[in-house]
Amino acid sequence: MGYWYDRDTSELRPPPPDGGLPHLRLLFTDLNLAELGGVPDTSVLWAAVVSVLKQIVSKDSGPYLLVFWTRVGAKAAEVKEMLYARAEQLEGVPCPIDVLEMSKAQFLVEPPRGKDFDEGLREFYAALHANIDRLKEAVGAAVATNATLNAVSAWETRAAEAAALAVNEVHRCASTDEQDPAKIGESLTRVVAKIAAAAAGGAAAQAEPARAVDAGMLDILVDQFGSSVDAPEYKAMVAAAIGPTLDGEITFGDNVAMHAELNTFFHVDRQIATARSWDRGVVVPARPPMNGNVLGFNARELLGSEFLFPPELFPEAERDGVRALLQQFRLAAEVVLIELGADCDHAQDHDRTRRYLVGLEVPQQFIRLAKAPDNGGLRNGALEMLGPWKINDVPTYLLVSCRRFWTWQRREPPLVDAVRYRLRASVVDKLLHRYSAWSSRPGIIEFR
Repeated sequence: MGYWYDRDTSELRPPPPDGGLPHLRLLFTDLNLAELGGVPDTSVLWAAVVSVLKQIVSKDSGPYLLVFWTRVGAKAAEVKEMLYARAEQLEGVPCPIDVLEMSKAQFLVEPPRGKDFDEGLREFYAALHANIDRLKEAVGAAVATNATLNAVSAWETRAAEAAALAVNEVHRCASTDEQDPAKIGESLTRVVAKIAAAAAGGAAAQAEPARAVDAGMLDILVDQFGSSVDAPEYKAMVAAAIGPTLDGEITFGDNVAMHAELNTFFHVDRQIATARSWDRGVVVPARPPMNGNVLGFNARELLGSEFLFPPELFPEAERDGVRALLQQFRLAAEVVLIELGADCDHAQDHDRTRRYLVGLEVPQQFIRLAKAPDNGGLRNGALEMLGPWKINDVPTYLLVSCRRFWTWQRREPPLVDAVRYRLRASVVDKLLHRYSAWSSRPGIIEFR
């Protein structure tokens, strides 16, 4: 996409979308946007660049490379240094992961003179076209200087191509069904609908057709995605980017905070706008309107009997501190229910008994209450500790009891305060396995 910088207003024309471009990976800009004569002051050049970044780059953007297309290359390094030093001036817009420069002199074409408009325009664009191969090589060389951006951008490209190939495969099936080229579009509709119904079941597909189509198309997408992973160029690109890092131990400045961020990314689905309180893997608070009359038990009483260690088990010198910590935790402790249905049940979405495990969210500052003071073990063998995850911007563990559960058998979803988040399929499968293994252990009969 191309934008023109109006130096009179410091605005871009046409205006970029509100909030900027969230999927940007490569941004070219003239360094001397204000077209100042001589050698402009670094701070003036920097101010114009910041103005452009704030208009073009979204606050939700990922990694991108900034390339100065310039004739004043001597200032590029100074502007780069100032850009990082004053990153707060971007007001939440991420900085580029690297800043490069390309000389534009070799690619500029003199405007034709003494010719009519059509002939001059044709000559001008013919001259520009002659530069395309050299420009492509120069851009490729600039981008290749950042191996990591190269690798993740190549992954993005493969994902987009895999999605296109998946759609092509669906179209091929439609062509097999309908020999009349004019009616292939109608067949394509039937094929997509059949994929949705087969993946989610007829009733579920009618109720949530978009989710059903996703469920069916994802398997096709994965197959197409895997077909390009062994491409030599891609393998070399990824090896160059992360190979040396994989040779040693990978550590972060704050391991707990970073692991919470990564675990949340892989384990927790926070896109819950359409999630219902009985969808697979949802986590809901065990509080009003889910009160004691509905649950049949006081959820907060489980803090001491099921999840946390009493202060008396800690060394005597630590007990007063542990009691104070426990009192502080009780004020905000969140007991939750985790829906634990089998994936096949949800695919068919039929009437059945819904089963919820009982869990406790334990922020990092209180984690010592959940671990034995002598060996760091949990309160009992039925507990599963998940996380840390980043919940409400706080590293938090989810302590789940695989022997404490609650069931729901009515035909409508249980009424809850809110769906907090949703566990991804791999985590639900892990809990389902632990629950089934615990429930089937011979010789254990427990009434409480």
